Amino acid sequence: MASIMPWLIGALVALCIALPACGDVDGALHAPLQRREGAGGIARAVGGVLCALGVRSRADAMLLEEVRQLSVGRVQPFKDADGQVALGALALMCASAALVGGIVALSPIGMVIGCAALLVLLVVRAVRRRARAAAELEEAMPEAFGSLAVALGSGHSLPQAMRYVGSHAREPIRSEFMRVSFAVSCGVAAPEALDVMLSRLHAPGLELVVLALKVSQRTGAPLKDLLAEASAMVSERIKLRRQLDVKTSQARMSAHLVAAMPIAMAAVLALLSSDYREGMTTAIGAISIMAALLLNGVALIIIRKIMDVAL
Repeated sequence: MASIMPWLIGALVALCIALPACGDVDGALHAPLQRREGAGGIARAVGGVLCALGVRSRADAMLLEEVRQLSVGRVQPFKDADGQVALGALALMCASAALVGGIVALSPIGMVIGCAALLVLLVVRAVRRRARAAAELEEAMPEAFGSLAVALGSGHSLPQAMRYVGSHAREPIRSEFMRVSFAVSCGVAAPEALDVMLSRLHAPGLELVVLALKVSQRTGAPLKDLLAEASAMVSERIKLRRQLDVKTSQARMSAHLVAAMPIAMAAVLALLSSDYREGMTTAIGAISIMAALLLNGVALIIIRKIMDVAL
């Protein structure tokens, strides 16, 4: 196996060099490499080849979005990249990770581990980023509800109140409230515009507020007290969530460490130990690893279910 690895690594390097020179989806040749816009041009060329092969339709949007969020220092080279460029960048990153893993392990198993490690890292980053965005949205809702109560209590119409909240709120509240304001001002029915906002913006207490706004549009009932109650409810929810995070932080960290350590140890041994790799290729070794991964995953799911407290 070790004698084959130089050939495999050489083929991967040749593939990484040859892909940017290939054509795009329409088969047209790109401009010479010297005329392309740096890393974006190379990624676009690679993405064009992959799109022609139908890979883009099977690529996970979460991974492509995480590629756009990656930064080198303070620069995000693929921040405004389209799907083709993001797919090409992801392919180049996977090829580089596989190349590093193959060089370290001198085995195809190292190439697989390197590529898988990169994908797992991107997924973890994406999950954390989404959780952080959801927490920021939850913390911004009490202020938005309070501003909406002030605007409606001052005699503003629904479009004017939505525009007022949107002009003083952060994203994504700003965009969603402004969309409702513009939609109602352009003749869209208020219940329909509110339902569209509710389908895009998932925030605690928003469903109750939208229902109250619909009722108020039909009956003219005042909403100041209800919006104040919704704001207090969301604030209390945030307080309880923080207390719960503090009390379960040690248990969550222990669960993550216990679940990650066997996988990390197996990956390191597979990269550095030829004897371990030979054992993995046997039937008993493969069955043992699959059983260990399955039990590890089941244990992690059970621990997460125990710590999952619905507020």
